[in-house]
Amino acid sequence: MKFLLLLAVLAVFVANSLALKNEICGLQHSRNGDGRISCEAYIPSWSFDSAANECIKFIYGGCGGNDNRFGSKEECEAKCLE
Repeated sequence: MKFLLLLAVLAVFVANSLALKNEICGLQHSRNGDGRISCEAYIPSWSFDSAANECIKFIYGGCGGNDNRFGSKEECEAKCLE
């Protein structure tokens, strides 16, 4: 009985962890600014495309965007691919 309870708690924990892991990956691709300011940086970055289920490369201008932005393809894949 204790084993089943432990297994159930573990399953809930894993499901919660996966949901949090995928939350960032479900965000829209990162973009620059809000349209009112110009962002002039040139930072090669990666964003997860949930429709294509792959990490895509883009150039980040340095401001705005969201958490769906990674410094490398490996980091993006580790965070978003199961």
